[in-house]
Amino acid sequence: MTRISPESRHRLLLFGSLYLAQGAILSYFLTFNILYLREFGFTASDIGFFQATLVLPFILKILLGMVSDRFNLFGLGHRHPYILLGLMLQIAGVLLMPLVALPDDLGLFFAVALAVAIGMALYDTCTDGLAVETTPADERGLVQGVMVGSRAGGILVALLLGGLLVDRAGWSWVFWMVAGMTLPGLFLVITQLQAGSRTRHAEFEWQSFRSLLTRPAAALAAIGCLYALATDGLLAYLSFHPHAEGIGTVGIVGGLMALSMVGRMLGAAASAGLTDRMGKVPALNLSIGVTIAAVLALSAQFGVGVLAMACLVFGMAYGFFTTVYAAHAMQQSPPAAAASTFAIFMLFLNLGVAFGQLTGGMLTERIGFSGLAGLMAVVLLVVFGPSRVLRTGPLPG
Repeated sequence: MTRISPESRHRLLLFGSLYLAQGAILSYFLTFNILYLREFGFTASDIGFFQATLVLPFILKILLGMVSDRFNLFGLGHRHPYILLGLMLQIAGVLLMPLVALPDDLGLFFAVALAVAIGMALYDTCTDGLAVETTPADERGLVQGVMVGSRAGGILVALLLGGLLVDRAGWSWVFWMVAGMTLPGLFLVITQLQAGSRTRHAEFEWQSFRSLLTRPAAALAAIGCLYALATDGLLAYLSFHPHAEGIGTVGIVGGLMALSMVGRMLGAAASAGLTDRMGKVPALNLSIGVTIAAVLALSAQFGVGVLAMACLVFGMAYGFFTTVYAAHAMQQSPPAAAASTFAIFMLFLNLGVAFGQLTGGMLTERIGFSGLAGLMAVVLLVVFGPSRVLRTGPLPG
């Protein structure tokens, strides 16, 4: 077993805490925000448009990455001060959100939520850039496993606590919980701010983007977009599943989502070893195949037990996929534009999330959750096409 150096442990702790904070706010945006807006009478189509718009900062975060790549903020470095700014914006926003009166002030609520999303996108892209710059090649799988696992862990903890808090204490406690889960990352960034200013940073070069003009890079981007469209466009509307609606409470729906997050953690933990033995492309295809099986199970109406098992398996496949995808993206991101180029690959994931959220809401109203799941299984089949390009292309690993 490879010994982890103290420097690597500190780096993993920082990345883990930042992705924990990301998981906390994602749990709100992808699950609780839908339930919160439904309580005020908004329709699935209204919510779908709202959700899709909130993803815009993540689609445009390449611009945030370019700012971070080019400008040393206040002499404190290219990453840490931007991460600090994003975390502070997230905390301030989630503390303001429960103070907005709905349904009358939906515009104000959206503006605050959008500011939170911008804050998250800022520290997310800068964390990714820092990871590309500081992680040795032989630790990239480990780092991505920690990141994906920590994000899933943050979602899991927030779902479990959030469901209980809504049922027993009210919605305000959910927002306070998210702010609290952001504090460990904020503390670690503050303590490492001066050290971060000494982190080596390659000079920004526009020609670095030429590495993206290859068939394997385009195929990887297409895979990310299609996979995210099918999966995030489905699980976000789990509360509309016939069995989930029959169960009723926010806590139970949150529990089903939590099972998916447990699966993500297991999938992220298993990915490094299996990927090393199988190879990146076979591992990617395995995750897609298992996802299709889980999605078909989600579309069925065989009872709550089958639904719960499908959520767990779905999460395992999703965690496995995102870890392998991010490892591919790290290898394709040159240090001279680390945050920008990595953000481009994540851009395509987030494009899929946006279209999935938007179409998921509209399709749920028209064909129901089961019909939506069946359609997304077909979309996932298409993902096998671009994966064939990776098999023969020059993508490392």
